Amino acid sequence: MGLLELLDQDRLEELEHFLSERFAQNMEFFSHTSPRLFEALKQPPQDYNLLCNHKGINIINLHNSSLTYPEMESKYVMAEVHQEIAVSPLNNPRWNLKGNEIELVPIDEKKLPITGAGVNKMIENLQYLGGKPHYHLGTNFFPSTAVYGLLGGLFLELLRERGAFFHSLFIFEENIDLFRISCYFVHYPALFDQVGPKALYLFVKEIIDPKILRHYFAARKISSNFMLLELQMYQSQKLDAARELLNQEFLSNKRGWGSFEDEMIGIANSLKNNQYKVLSYPKRINAPVCVIGNGPSLDSLLPFIKKMQDRMIIFSCGTALKVLKNYGIQPDFQIEIERIDYLKDVLCDAPLGDTTLLCGNMVNPSALALAKEGYIFLRGGSSSSYMFESSVIECAAPFVGNAGAALAMQMGSEVLLCGIDCGYIEGMSKHAQGSYYGDEGVDLPPNVHPVRANSNRAVYADSIFLLSRQNLETAIMLFKPKMVLNLGWGAFIQGSRSVSVDDFDLAKINKEKLLDEMKSYMKPALMKKINLAHVREYLNSIKMLLQRGIREKKELFMLIDEASALLASTSAKNPHLGILFEGSIAHLLQSLFLSILHLPHNQISTLYAQNIEIIMWTFDKMFFSYKVLLSLQEYR
Repeated sequence: MGLLELLDQDRLEELEHFLSERFAQNMEFFSHTSPRLFEALKQPPQDYNLLCNHKGINIINLHNSSLTYPEMESKYVMAEVHQEIAVSPLNNPRWNLKGNEIELVPIDEKKLPITGAGVNKMIENLQYLGGKPHYHLGTNFFPSTAVYGLLGGLFLELLRERGAFFHSLFIFEENIDLFRISCYFVHYPALFDQVGPKALYLFVKEIIDPKILRHYFAARKISSNFMLLELQMYQSQKLDAARELLNQEFLSNKRGWGSFEDEMIGIANSLKNNQYKVLSYPKRINAPVCVIGNGPSLDSLLPFIKKMQDRMIIFSCGTALKVLKNYGIQPDFQIEIERIDYLKDVLCDAPLGDTTLLCGNMVNPSALALAKEGYIFLRGGSSSSYMFESSVIECAAPFVGNAGAALAMQMGSEVLLCGIDCGYIEGMSKHAQGSYYGDEGVDLPPNVHPVRANSNRAVYADSIFLLSRQNLETAIMLFKPKMVLNLGWGAFIQGSRSVSVDDFDLAKINKEKLLDEMKSYMKPALMKKINLAHVREYLNSIKMLLQRGIREKKELFMLIDEASALLASTSAKNPHLGILFEGSIAHLLQSLFLSILHLPHNQISTLYAQNIEIIMWTFDKMFFSYKVLLSLQEYR
């Protein structure tokens, strides 16, 4: 007999026996799977305990004897409340469903001719086979789900008994007594079997580990980009913090993935730019490096930068150049990473003048040609960077400010961040005044999230700004400069110190000698050999995985996750190969994923087979395009 039946039939003795057995089952399970949790659960309750009597079940506060759930008509309403919560979570107002605004929309084939053609053909197939505007996941199947606080967890067991299967499940419970109470109801060994492989996360007492969340979304960046189903059973600072952090990671995962076409532009540019010397295994100089981005807080820092420009090495990042030059500041290096054709026009507008240009290897050659003195560095995260023998600068994305900061953290003893705001500052424009972007409004864009500020101003971030901040924090931990000072008004950056320009001074330096030392790290570029057979083998391995087939939508999630893991592992082992194809394959897999979920039934074999044929055709087009590019550039 199930738990719901016992609750409905008011059989107290049998219910007590059932709860006692369930608790014993869970304790046996946790004794093997989580000894630390097992030991904590063995301790006597301190704050809350389960109450079970002729009135039903409830949670009692041991400090003041108050009850969590009220009593109505001589019955506790706990069971009734949890039964209500367990009804149709995807359409239940007690639950919050976010992220389902992701749409399957056509891609401009003029910009992405290969990727766009593949995605658009899948959309045509879906329309032909009767796709609907709303998603249909299938009976009792749920996307990524987060529960903040259990308050008994009975609803979770009711869902499990009805056959619920979660793609992934996060459970946050700050109080060990409240989690212990859930062990009387939830059959945790069975629950683990009703969640995707290694995708049930329990955070008890120590509420959350950001690294675990980041790894989860990175490993399942396609399927977890789709929906997030949330339930918060009670309010607390810890649970609110857990929810905010999970939502930030969910939002960060919705960033752009790049494309094969963009990476091909980077490769073509890199093959032309290999005539320039490349920054190779730089050493740290004994001087501060000031990294200047075009965030709005730059305006207030210009007097300080001008006053101290002879006491620090100045890295101007992207469109900050015009603002600096208009103020009479001469940067030592102008940092650029964009592949865009009009970068040359931006530099002419500044103008670049005598400033030394230090560019990512993938920039348009016409921009590099402007420089009286130009060098390249290998920007991590770009396929073309791993075609060289020299060292790659990691954490140099997504913005040019990230590249400047990563360079500075490897080359300077201290790093000063100016205008690297990583967000929208309330009441201010997105960029500094007088920059290339001209006059801008101050309205906040949609889909932004409040983040911790570096000052007393309100700051908001979207997915790309969150990624930028994450990469800055990772760079600080990875490169370990002596000190990172954040002088801006934007987002707080973990590992940096928030300071005012009035709080410190800089010592005099021999700037000319230090610049010569930095330029001595530039060496002739050496290219690696590319084996096209390895490229073909990689694409074939994904084809074989997808051709294995699926029978229902639940299996689709698992297959997409397996493919995502293959993409990620390849990019880690062979970055040139993996990154080259990863973005477009992710777009294709997401289109495969979303198109099937738009079917209002579980008869998915026809659409799946047709879409797999499209993906095979797209792979062949990409391979041929890559092969032709290498041959045209006479690359051997």
